[in-house]
Amino acid sequence: MDQLTPSLATILVHFAPCFRVEVAATFRLQVTAWIVCLGRRTISRVWETTGRSDTHSHCPFFRFFSEADWNWDEVCRILLIQLVAKFVPGARVWLVVDDTLCHKRGAKVAFGGIFLDAVMSSKKHKSFRFGTNWVTLGLIIELPFREDRFFCVNILWRLASKKDKKNPNGHRTKPQLAQEMVIQVAAWLPGRQLMVVGDSAYIGKHLLKGLPENVSALGPIHWKAKLTEPLPQDYEGRRKKGKDLTTPKQAMEADRWPWEDLELHHPKGTKKVQVKVLKPCCWYNSAGQKQLQVVLVRDPSKQWRDEALMCSDLELSAKEVIVGYMRRWSVEVAYCDSKQLLGFHDPMVRTANSVTRAHPMAWFVGGVVVLWYAQTGQHQPQAQRHRPWYKDKVTPTFADMLACCRLHLWQNWLENSPKQSEEKLDWLLEYAATAA
Repeated sequence: MDQLTPSLATILVHFAPCFRVEVAATFRLQVTAWIVCLGRRTISRVWETTGRSDTHSHCPFFRFFSEADWNWDEVCRILLIQLVAKFVPGARVWLVVDDTLCHKRGAKVAFGGIFLDAVMSSKKHKSFRFGTNWVTLGLIIELPFREDRFFCVNILWRLASKKDKKNPNGHRTKPQLAQEMVIQVAAWLPGRQLMVVGDSAYIGKHLLKGLPENVSALGPIHWKAKLTEPLPQDYEGRRKKGKDLTTPKQAMEADRWPWEDLELHHPKGTKKVQVKVLKPCCWYNSAGQKQLQVVLVRDPSKQWRDEALMCSDLELSAKEVIVGYMRRWSVEVAYCDSKQLLGFHDPMVRTANSVTRAHPMAWFVGGVVVLWYAQTGQHQPQAQRHRPWYKDKVTPTFADMLACCRLHLWQNWLENSPKQSEEKLDWLLEYAATAA
């Protein structure tokens, strides 16, 4: 199954400068096989999917991850540019930072360690598991054919490792890795205003201090965070921070800032909430003298929990801050799709190069599929799931996009050589029968 359709080849040709000629061919083969692969996406199974296992050596396919001279940052820069050009017409680009655990086994797996498994954990019970911990930076996009939700495409990632006793000064925390990626993207998009959304694990001094001028941050602030008044612009004294203002917890109950009713319009509908806006203010311990706004949110119906959201862009309205933070959930859906549909856990690799390259292929392929579907796939025949009992499903989901792309590639492969169609169909049936 090594036939590229012209529509997919048009997307992949932009990545050719990131590789040598022969490696670029292997890369295109990898992406195509990864999309149509059935069963676990181990490297050997993806190689079987190409249909070349009987006639060609598998070594270049494995060496593509372990030894070839290329890096994901160069590839992802081109993917980001294509995605921004297609889906982000305005000047503001929404990004989300988070981390996820890739389940691995083996004492000699590079970057392996025991980390918190957020999927298996709850507030009362914390679950830990051996694996590799990935910090990701995702691009949040709105697809014109799915206006009811946001989509996230991971475009940069870093491996978070345990602190090395032999080199403690070289260790970087997950917020520091996130800041490194944000600064990288800011350099790639100098004319854009970036808004980085994160949860409470990332909204702190390691991310907020030292951000470029064109980058703002949004996320929850600690209820006991000490907020202060900004210093006057012409202040020349020795004082480093202004007078104490309040904390978010105290401001929720104080009459100084009255509650305002707000009808919130979000992709799933409307919601009536009450808000308090504190601006400008400073959170000196984590953001220095950077001026912020804090939006306190309360749901009169008690269906939503109280929230205290911080935003370093003072021009955003309270409604934009709340809906902006709601975009963060799209990265959790992206993690789920990559693990269930694209085999993020599956590559059985252990060396440093292979670990850092093989697993993120799931995220890259997911971005390519979304881009292909928006450009071409939505106008192609769709792969229908015959579930008459599932009448209220909103389509397309990412699973539908992937199925459409797989159907498109298979149909093209079978139709290109009519004389060999029976032979190809026999191979395809045998291949599908061996899918685990």
